[in-house]
Amino acid sequence: MNLNKIQVKKASGKVEAFSETKIRQSLARAGAKPKVINNILDELTPSIYDGITTKEIYRQVFELLNRYQYGQSYNYSLKEALMKLGPSGFPFEKFIGRLFEKLGYETKVSNIIPGQCLDYEIDVVAQKDGQKDLIECKFHNRLGIKTHSKDILALHSKFEDIKGFDHAWLVTNTKLTSSAIKYGLCKGIKMLAWRYPNDEGLEKLIEKFQLQPITILSFLNQEDCHLLFQNNVVVVSDLVHLSSLQVENFGFAREKSKQLYDYISLQSQSAELINS
Repeated sequence: MNLNKIQVKKASGKVEAFSETKIRQSLARAGAKPKVINNILDELTPSIYDGITTKEIYRQVFELLNRYQYGQSYNYSLKEALMKLGPSGFPFEKFIGRLFEKLGYETKVSNIIPGQCLDYEIDVVAQKDGQKDLIECKFHNRLGIKTHSKDILALHSKFEDIKGFDHAWLVTNTKLTSSAIKYGLCKGIKMLAWRYPNDEGLEKLIEKFQLQPITILSFLNQEDCHLLFQNNVVVVSDLVHLSSLQVENFGFAREKSKQLYDYISLQSQSAELINS
């Protein structure tokens, strides 16, 4: 294939000649090693065609870079990553707050709200279109556990005791039992769980909004994630906005700081090039 004759379409709509040099320079700036750059170009070349977009080129380029330079097991599975949002469950609450912001809500995490009988800890308060909802986050850190009807019962009791809320939500990182779904539907409780609702379950919303938690990154251990949570870094996209100085100030060991910033540089470069 004569790559010199390939025309590439930019995001602006402008068409220009394919440039292997630009890709080499971009990969070098992202921290790719020379041998890795050669491997990526060898694998990329057969998939290049006339009229391909720059967005598609760089999507492939950075997928290959993740594989060649960081290994195929770079990411944990999403289910496993969600179960690492602990052990306290508070990071999961912050994560759900961020998810509801993507859904158009204004959110506040960790609230104490007085009821008629008791004061209650409300994980997330979410407001949208003049309505205010309370969100109960049920976090589990072991596979095979489901969220049961007793959790919906407890939430409904809390909702009945507190005035001023329009809806109650139960959000969990696990599946719901059939009896939990039945009771929730009967009492008008909104539910969001793993594979529920079928068309917009938790995993599908995360994919839709590209809101993967930082725990999906396999080079970060629990202590690393805890440091990031303390600095309000909850999802992978938060990392893109961090400077090298911010990363250093988090208190990571030197080697981990370098590894983290290399990843940030890679993602920043990818986003910049895909949107250029």
